[in-house]
Amino acid sequence: IFFRQRYYKMKMNMPVDAETHAAFQQQAEQQQAKQEQQAEQEEKRKSMLLSVLSPEARERLGRISTVKPEKARQVENMIIQAVSRGQVRPPVDEEQLISLLEQISGGSATSSGPSITIKRKVADDDDW
Repeated sequence: IFFRQRYYKMKMNMPVDAETHAAFQQQAEQQQAKQEQQAEQEEKRKSMLLSVLSPEARERLGRISTVKPEKARQVENMIIQAVSRGQVRPPVDEEQLISLLEQISGGSATSSGPSITIKRKVADDDDW
C-alpha cells in the first residue's frame, strides 16, 4: 500500500506539458459555460413559473417539490407547455394545479399509493 500511495503522489506531482494544460483549461471553460447556461435556463424557468402561478398554486407546488421533486418538475413542465401553447391562461390557480397532478398520477389523488390489506387470525378455539 505504501508503494501505491507513493506512486500516486509522484504521478500527481509530475509536470504537465502545455498541450495537456491547454486541454484541461479548455475542458474547464466548457464545463463552466455549460453550468452558466443551465443556471440561466433554470432562472428563466423560475421567473416564468413565478409569473404564471397564483400564490396558492406556487405554495402547493413548493410543498410537492419538497416531498417529490421529480413529480413537481413534471408538473412545472406541463404548466410551461400548456401556457406556451395557450391551453391554460395565467394565473394557474390551485384547482388547475390539482387537475394537472391528477393527470400525472393517472387518476384521483386519493386512490394513489399502495393499498394495505390486514388479515387477522381466525380463532378456531372453542374455549372462547
